[in-house]
Amino acid sequence: MSGTALFTFLQDAAFYRSFHVAAADLMGTGNGRSWLDVGTGPGLLARLAAERGYRARGIDRSEKMIAAAERLAGKHAVRASFAATDIEAELASGRRYDVVSASSLAVVTTDPARTLVQLKALTAPGGRLLVIEASQKMTRWRAVKMLLTLRLGKRGYMLLLWAMARSGRALDTLLLVRTALRPARHSLLGGMVNAWVMEVTP
Repeated sequence: MSGTALFTFLQDAAFYRSFHVAAADLMGTGNGRSWLDVGTGPGLLARLAAERGYRARGIDRSEKMIAAAERLAGKHAVRASFAATDIEAELASGRRYDVVSASSLAVVTTDPARTLVQLKALTAPGGRLLVIEASQKMTRWRAVKMLLTLRLGKRGYMLLLWAMARSGRALDTLLLVRTALRPARHSLLGGMVNAWVMEVTP
């Protein structure tokens, strides 16, 4: 299975969609405000933003991911735009957004601190930054326990695969503080995922 197909399959898992829905709900309704999802993959978070009334845009370096995101947006009749580009090019464009989000992105980059600074720079003054990452509680043991005690749907086993890939790799809260952000942490998926909401002051 290709990377694009794997991430598309994961985004359709009920547990994965549910905590992204909860994270998107933290941002409230858009009323036409702008939302940029960085590293959007097949576009789940961008679609959720559009469904909440934001002018949603998703970017990803992978053209195949963007093609999948556009196909899924059409399938779900969601108005969101997508572009195969990177965070550096987006910064160079001068565009800034009311909401900037990144899910499962920061800790897999070579320099998470720099990535956070870039995400903050893309956020308009007075806007908000939403960062979603697995927590230290994302372990194989907890994934197995959740699989045994909860009904996670036919793709629930993807939680175990995700935990195996991400176990021990969590975003350091100190990085957020050092970036001059004041993070408000929201615990999702039984504590295995954190959604950090940060206000970018004018």
